[in-house]
Amino acid sequence: MFLELIRLHKSSRSPVPLEDFNTEAFAGVLKMYPEVLDQFCVEFLELPEDKYVIRTQLRQTISGDDPNCIVDFVLEGENNICFIENKVESSEGYEQLERYIKALKENHPGKKHYLNYCTLYADPKNIQNFDGFKFEQFRWYEIARFLKHFEEKPGVQLYLEFLKEYKMNEDYTLKTEDLITMERMRKTLEIALFHLDNVKADFDKKFNMVKTDKNFHWDQLRGHSRLCYYQEDVLVGVKKEASKILYGIDLNALKLFLHVQVDKGHKQYENFQKLVEDSGFKHINLPNDRKALQLTSDLGQFLNDPKADGLIAKWFKNGFELLQELIRQDQQLSWNLKVSDSKQ
Repeated sequence: MFLELIRLHKSSRSPVPLEDFNTEAFAGVLKMYPEVLDQFCVEFLELPEDKYVIRTQLRQTISGDDPNCIVDFVLEGENNICFIENKVESSEGYEQLERYIKALKENHPGKKHYLNYCTLYADPKNIQNFDGFKFEQFRWYEIARFLKHFEEKPGVQLYLEFLKEYKMNEDYTLKTEDLITMERMRKTLEIALFHLDNVKADFDKKFNMVKTDKNFHWDQLRGHSRLCYYQEDVLVGVKKEASKILYGIDLNALKLFLHVQVDKGHKQYENFQKLVEDSGFKHINLPNDRKALQLTSDLGQFLNDPKADGLIAKWFKNGFELLQELIRQDQQLSWNLKVSDSKQ
């Protein structure tokens, strides 16, 4: 829901800033679930118990030469009031927090005052002349972590998906385990690439390919958690209608894989779906209505085996032969590949 709404507002001529949209979405979730609001106030913000009401974009007047201010998020009770300034991509405005302090004093006498500053990135503040008011800073990932306790509620789950989409739910604090992971990551990638390069010549030879491309870049790792070699346009069709043979390592599932992938728009898509599953291959559904004929093997079976390089190469080569035989016997599809009449 929230993702659809954000895409809708972005398509308008005068879109609302992301942080304003986020503020209203978060306020909507808390209003939807009073029990979440209560725990957010008392447990997360550590405010005194009170009957808090949420108000957003609250205009406040200030005396003197200071400009008036609009407070993103306000929690107001009978005896307490809390201003929360929410930031996503932007930084604090000119003396913005100091003006909020002044607005609290002038507009809400007789109540205990609280000021909070929520950001996506670290933006440490040293508030001076706070006169005993309670000032706290926190990050959006901390709110996401708090809301995880209520993710069984549909509205909360949708909002968490929204935070994830805009990378507001991740804690990017550098920890000891992160340094250890970074140290091991290069070695891990070198091992994976060795096994893929080890059979590349056989891959090219089996399917008489002129040029094989590779997906070893960051977008593949982040978006698909894989490293692979691939050959495009393996089925006769229009260039923009993708059909590929890929082999590689799925770093998320920890599997070796070999598959033929066809996009829905390809003119041979329907016939590809009818292709008889054979020799261990199976049909799978991919995002955006793509189909694939796939062969996989768990990496775990090669763990701590000193002969793993030979065994992994053998698995890939056997897979290439199975796919080669499947293509050779196929009578339904028009292939751009010329496979040999016998196994090599």
